[in-house]
Amino acid sequence: MDLLSKLVGGAGASPAKQAGFSSPQQRSIRFKKLHDQLQIWRRKISAKQDVPIEPVLACLEDIKKTLQDEVQTPEPHLCARHVSTFKIYSTLSQVASTYHNEPIIQETLDVFKILIDCEEVEFLEEKTFADALLGFIGTIAITGPLMVSVDTEGKIVEVLFAIASNLRLQPKLLPTWFRLNMTVEERDLGPHTRKDKDVFPLFYLTLDYVHHDGRVGDFARTGLLYIIELASHSEQLERWIVESDLATLMASGLGALYGQLSRKLVLSFTKDSIPAILSFSDTPRPKTPSDAEKTTSSDFQAHLATFLSYLVFWQDVLEHCGSEDVKRSLLDHFKFLFLQQLLYPSLMESSDADGGSSVAVLTYLRCIIESIDNAELIHLTLQYLLAVPDIPEDERKPARPTTLARRRKSQTLVTNLAQVQEKPMPDLFTLVDLVLTSLQSRNQQTVTATLRLVSVILRSQHQFAVSAMIKTEYSGNLPFRTIGAHHRDTALLYKMAEDLISHDDLREAYDAHLEDARTLLETHCCSPLLLPLPNFKIGPKNQVSTQFVERRDASKPHSIKPDDPLLLALISLLEGFLANDIATNLGLTQAFATLISCGNTRLEYWLLQEPVDGDFSPKRSAISDDGLDGSDHDDTITLNNRVGNSKQNGQTPKKSSPPRSYVVNHVASPVFAALDFLVQEVEAYRHDIQDFDTYLAERRHVFKVGDDIDKDVTHGSNAPSRKSEDSSRPTHSKAGNATQIGSISERLMSETSSANISRSSSPRGRQLDVPSTPNLIGRLTHLKISPSPSPSKMESRTFSPSPLRRDSITSTPPKRVITPMGPADALRLKVKIKTQDGNDRNHMTDVGGSEISSIRSGSVGPDTQSAEYSKEITLSHLLTNIVILQEFILELAAIIQLRASLFGEVEFG
Repeated sequence: MDLLSKLVGGAGASPAKQAGFSSPQQRSIRFKKLHDQLQIWRRKISAKQDVPIEPVLACLEDIKKTLQDEVQTPEPHLCARHVSTFKIYSTLSQVASTYHNEPIIQETLDVFKILIDCEEVEFLEEKTFADALLGFIGTIAITGPLMVSVDTEGKIVEVLFAIASNLRLQPKLLPTWFRLNMTVEERDLGPHTRKDKDVFPLFYLTLDYVHHDGRVGDFARTGLLYIIELASHSEQLERWIVESDLATLMASGLGALYGQLSRKLVLSFTKDSIPAILSFSDTPRPKTPSDAEKTTSSDFQAHLATFLSYLVFWQDVLEHCGSEDVKRSLLDHFKFLFLQQLLYPSLMESSDADGGSSVAVLTYLRCIIESIDNAELIHLTLQYLLAVPDIPEDERKPARPTTLARRRKSQTLVTNLAQVQEKPMPDLFTLVDLVLTSLQSRNQQTVTATLRLVSVILRSQHQFAVSAMIKTEYSGNLPFRTIGAHHRDTALLYKMAEDLISHDDLREAYDAHLEDARTLLETHCCSPLLLPLPNFKIGPKNQVSTQFVERRDASKPHSIKPDDPLLLALISLLEGFLANDIATNLGLTQAFATLISCGNTRLEYWLLQEPVDGDFSPKRSAISDDGLDGSDHDDTITLNNRVGNSKQNGQTPKKSSPPRSYVVNHVASPVFAALDFLVQEVEAYRHDIQDFDTYLAERRHVFKVGDDIDKDVTHGSNAPSRKSEDSSRPTHSKAGNATQIGSISERLMSETSSANISRSSSPRGRQLDVPSTPNLIGRLTHLKISPSPSPSKMESRTFSPSPLRRDSITSTPPKRVITPMGPADALRLKVKIKTQDGNDRNHMTDVGGSEISSIRSGSVGPDTQSAEYSKEITLSHLLTNIVILQEFILELAAIIQLRASLFGEVEFG
């Protein structure tokens, strides 16, 4: 019965609970008593009498509780009306400002927040409310941040953000907070003494917190964005922002955050984040100088995250600002105070000799390009660093007198700074010069950081790469290559890949590369103009401002000149592929894949061979073995015949000795010649090193096991098959992924920050910087090589006799047990490898500490004239690079095949 009465009429409610539901009149009477108590304390404080903190804090808590209870009840809100009528907020501000007590400050801020959100009374329209609130916050700011904690700063920024948000929704409230014509009395009541701050104190109070990290900085930056948006509704505010020191403070703040970053950097991984391809490598870890910092350092990650978040705030300001004058003012200061005074000098002063400064600046520049997608900001950065000529002043859109005056003031400031310390200009030494110099560095970390920077520029800012970094020529009049030439080039690549490492599922690995190549080509920044891609937008949303030069070279058919310095530097690294550091090879393969992914770039003469029909005899390619002859005009060449016929017919490809060349000198391109040179080197090692194929098979098997473990950890033991994963892949735009920023170490070591596709477990070990394909499965997933190859499979390769070889692999199977990594002592043995120059980028040492320096008590490898043009690496290092090389060749073949289909680059006449 008691339960029924409670449900129907609430008769069982306790007297204490009933007493809590007071009427609006009772609540108002209680609130007036609290107000009277505040007035008494105010008079005592004015008379310099001591008032205990505890009763004041209790009174503020009661006021906040009363207002909160009133908000939850229907109107009328008598307490809020009483606050507005008697200006109680002024009393609150004066009393709370007297006590340097953090709980009192927090309770007062909570009361102001409740009043701002009140819907019945428009406190934001009252000038006295604005003066009381801003005066209270200004007093806290003047006393310094040492008095308040991060939580109190968060409450301050929340109040400022609430005001800015309401002003954005109701621009009519702006005159209350932005007052150009202030009387002397009103100015004396302001929290600051400078005239510009007294005009709009809300603006400067918010600006003081935009450099903070975490929640405080996020609220402050968003609030400042809302204030800048108001410039499109008020010409007076627009003119005031242009004439204020907003641009100077923002550029100075960006420079200060950049200055906090470490001057020397060492690229490193944690045990949990290191890619499998590097974890199985025997490359020694780089030494960290005493004054350098690792990329995995928590302090460095925090500083870089703060800098990049503030850089993203810069682009948000430019995108949300509707005033062209404000944009120009910000861009001018970004150029004069950040690019000219800080970023470019840091590039100029970087060096390999001091242990990591080049790695640092190249990495920072790559992170800058990856983090922002605003067309004007990124174009201004690359235009200055690459010394691309700007539009003359007389051809620009005329600016208003106020903007011109502000620009002259900025230039005068920079001139004065230049007189104090002379700064270099990019006319003499551009970013291209730094890239070319760094690619020839003996420090492999510098080379790796440079290759990653080149890949990012080629991928996201291809128009600048074509116009400034790469020498190109118009190729619109050149004929397309014939189907016979296309078959010749792709078949040669297939043959090279098969001869490096022969395995049964080469077709499956190639198909996986085709999927990656399609995504790579379709998401290139030049592809939307070449391919019909409905509902797929790539790149920045905003149009490039008229003050920047429009680079149209990238939109025309062009070919890379064979004597281009950047291309020659990449080919030089490719020729030393087997001796390179593994991380360098991963960056090199990414650079080549990005370079050939532009549909406007012709591949003939520098990548592909001459675009004429070739001789399809078995001497130069295995097309006859595949059943692909000159009469086959199918534009979807696969490996069905190559793999299938060998298994079904029981035939094995025969090899001649010494290794033969796959290309003809008079038609060979530089890239094909370099690949052919590498394949011949591998064949020489295959003849000279016992059980070489066994070691290669075991190394591929190790990567397959590592990739399976990564998949089990990521997707669970019941992960769907690759086909089901590919069919259910979502498509994300770049803008959508730009906000999903991972850890800083992932941003540093990956190829892009906006959309990181994990391919670290693949032989290439790098990440594909495309915005639409998440978590591509590594190529090694498709390997099914058993831990110990059977003699029947090993018989598919025949070798000629060699004086360094005691037993033939094809005739005598291995007599010792092979572990997944091979015998530890054999994998640590040194192999002498021929290099194109005397540069030693790897600084390899005997990983295992073994005294055995080479196989069979001698150096194994191609003969060289002197030790100056050879270097020693471990057999384990060589095996890993061969696995990466095969995957790279398959990737090139897949991209070439997809380009022919998507861009129609082959003639069938």
